[in-house]
Amino acid sequence: MSVYLRKLLRFLPIYILLMIISTACVSFRESDQKVFRKFNKTTVTPKIYRTSFENKELRYIADKEIDTQLPTILFIHGAPGSAGNYFSYLKDPVLGKKANLITVDRLGYGYSDHGNAETSIDKQAESIFAIAEKHELKNIILVGWSYGVPIAAKMAFKFKEVKHSVLVAGAMSPKDEKFFGIAKMATWKLTKWLVPKPLKIANYEKLSHVEELTKMQDNWSQIQSPITYYHGTKDNIVPFENMNFIKSQVPDTILKPVILKDMNHFILSKKYALIQQELLEILEK
Repeated sequence: MSVYLRKLLRFLPIYILLMIISTACVSFRESDQKVFRKFNKTTVTPKIYRTSFENKELRYIADKEIDTQLPTILFIHGAPGSAGNYFSYLKDPVLGKKANLITVDRLGYGYSDHGNAETSIDKQAESIFAIAEKHELKNIILVGWSYGVPIAAKMAFKFKEVKHSVLVAGAMSPKDEKFFGIAKMATWKLTKWLVPKPLKIANYEKLSHVEELTKMQDNWSQIQSPITYYHGTKDNIVPFENMNFIKSQVPDTILKPVILKDMNHFILSKKYALIQQELLEILEK
């Protein structure tokens, strides 16, 4: 057996594990046709939109034709991920009666300049805000998860149209950034061809994340709109220490921290009713 083959076989179990985790936890890329099929048995007929940001196409999906008279809940996924991570929220008839529900493929993922990494948190934030500008949305609630949290925070810092942010299990603290050995597969010549494109994009973001988070560290204390922040004590993907970080950075006059004992990273799905109730209360205000 050649040395090359032996090395390849060494990584095969890791690759299989990587694919199992990936397909179980995130939606990578769903065509327009597949999106419509996912809503077939619901009362919701999604509306698929596209816009341009710096000559890059950005795809986003709403639960209905966007109504500028309604407030808007804008959902931002992590890395990897796609707009599909939030389809359960778009299917929610209670939320849908009170707000526009919009989920976006971030740049590099899904059908938004797929395969080309945009590692700048600022650019990611600006690209998503282009949706608000296009539709003249003035009353925005952000929901950010994992790597989507600092992007949502950057938007809250920059844009007065953001009225509240619901942030979940966020990778925010530069000194607490967690690295996984398995990510090396995305860069090693021997194995990178095995790694799906969305995971490569996520790895590019990961490699620049400490620098990007450090750049925006002073922004947190200048955010003026309220933030609700959730983190689980048993999160093995994004360390719980990020809860301490946001509490040290954001004034307690606008921060509502919620510690979820024994909860892992997947709060959005496992604590759906909790997030839904928070969103409804924000909409009532």
